[in-house]
Amino acid sequence: MSPASTLIIFGEPVEILVSGQMTSGRSTTLLQTSPPGGGPPPHMHRNEDETFFVLEGDYEFLANGAWIKAAPGQAVQGMRGSFHTFRNAGTAPGKMLIFVAPAGLEKYFEEIAPLSVPGDMDKILAISERFGISFQP
Repeated sequence: MSPASTLIIFGEPVEILVSGQMTSGRSTTLLQTSPPGGGPPPHMHRNEDETFFVLEGDYEFLANGAWIKAAPGQAVQGMRGSFHTFRNAGTAPGKMLIFVAPAGLEKYFEEIAPLSVPGDMDKILAISERFGISFQP
């Protein structure tokens, strides 16, 4: 499947495979590739649930306050209202599918993709707040 678009989010490519426009806002499906040590900072969504399905690599997920390992073929849920994150704990790039419900996270990614950390952090935080995303201090 060809991606609808590819964005660079916090230095990592995120392919939008199924956009919210394609699902009438019900869900979004993403493919994220993370280098060793890669992953986003701990964050919380007010509006979306995420399901992470590891395709390649060795990942660790922070969910419900605990770190858990996930290998290819395993899935981890990131529930709205709880801080979560992931990191590629392996020595090679990793890939995972991310199912997001409802859709809308791809619009957030479109807005923050041109921005850089730490230079544009104030803008990223303002956009994040508008989309119901907060980062753990």
